[in-house]
Amino acid sequence: MFLGSIDGNLDVEEIHRFDNRPVESGDRYVWDVEYLREEILEGIKKADENDENVKSIAIDTWGLDFGLIKDGELMRDPYSYRDPKMKSTLDEILEEVSKEEIFKATGINHWNVPNTLWQYHYITREEPEVIEEADKVLMMPQLVSFMLGAETCGEITIASTTQMFDPSTGAWAEDLLAKLELPAEILPDLRKHGAKIGELSEDFAAELNNRPEILLPASHDTGAAVAGMPLGEGHRAFLSTGSWFILGVELERPNLSTEAFQIEASNEMGVEGTSRFLKNINGFFILEECRKKWEEEGKIYEYDRLIEKAREVDPFGPLIDPDADPFLTVEGDMVQKITSFCRNTGQEVPETEGEISRCIYESLALKTGVTLESLLDVAGTETEILHLGGGGTRNEFFCKMLASAMRIPVLGGPIEAAACGNILTQAMAYGEIENVKEGRKLVRDGMKIHEFKPGKERGWRKAEEKMRDLIE
Repeated sequence: MFLGSIDGNLDVEEIHRFDNRPVESGDRYVWDVEYLREEILEGIKKADENDENVKSIAIDTWGLDFGLIKDGELMRDPYSYRDPKMKSTLDEILEEVSKEEIFKATGINHWNVPNTLWQYHYITREEPEVIEEADKVLMMPQLVSFMLGAETCGEITIASTTQMFDPSTGAWAEDLLAKLELPAEILPDLRKHGAKIGELSEDFAAELNNRPEILLPASHDTGAAVAGMPLGEGHRAFLSTGSWFILGVELERPNLSTEAFQIEASNEMGVEGTSRFLKNINGFFILEECRKKWEEEGKIYEYDRLIEKAREVDPFGPLIDPDADPFLTVEGDMVQKITSFCRNTGQEVPETEGEISRCIYESLALKTGVTLESLLDVAGTETEILHLGGGGTRNEFFCKMLASAMRIPVLGGPIEAAACGNILTQAMAYGEIENVKEGRKLVRDGMKIHEFKPGKERGWRKAEEKMRDLIE
């Protein structure tokens, strides 16, 4: 969590950090939202101790997942999209509508991870009594806001990620939902970022110096992150790094062309009516799952030491396709999945922590480069720079590798781009800045931005061709 202010300059300070990953509950992988709320309240208390005049709070999160509300209460912990059951419904959906129909209706073309639509379809079919009892569906940021005291509502940037939203009309894709016999009446009214949606619950605010308002930011974390990157004319390509890599280019309007469908690109709404033309790449989730396994075995798992060991490994070794099915779920041993993939594709099998880490980093860098090339080609634009946000900006080893794989400079920062974008949209709501362009100038002028230039190592083009062969 972050405390931010704007007084001529943008100031962003981390005040509280906590782990968050799906937990197993019976036969479901879910999000422990009570834990999330308690940690967020702890962060709000720390913010209040640092600054007695905290004016507002705004929540952004990952997309895809949602909670169900009945009589003003959360019915149960929300499913995680990483629950393997969520993929089981796709074939049934495609019996009713084709992938291209879904893309034309929603602009979303993600098929490597279960979207909100799949989960909504699964619960409607497999647990109909749950949907029948629900009064409202709330995406995760609005669910957390509701649990803090906000009214029920939706927000456009995160609604646009659901595969249930029509980017042409700015409303829910009711025709598509009707074809799939999915209820639209419990979907929330959609509002734009900057809206004031309540105050922190009086019970929670009792210990504070002030009772902050709750605002809607660009509530999808990628929407917030892109808003917080210093994009500009001629350099509007971005990569938000985390468990997922969100790679794309900011456009003035969605691209719903056949060519966009063919490369499996998606369109998500951004600040001030912009569109993020993008693809998801399974990201550091792969490394995190390996780290978890190594920690259990008492092996090296600390980031710095893994990078150290990866540096010692010769470049251009075995590669994986990060988006191959085995790497997408929490089930199974990720280390074993990597070694099996390499063995089955006729490559040298990585064995040590350093070899596996190097394999992951090079694979992510190369998959990113190949993917951006296709996105720019279909969008009919070019870029001289890639803007990088998220935790990956701390990893100089990976940033240099990424610049070399893409053959263009990478600008890393701000590290907490999502927090910057969130704070900027709050500032816009109060009229402290006029628009996102002004906010991005504050980021460019006042935040630490590191430039990583392509290296001179030979072998990247050959490695790129190897990656293309793996993903064909």
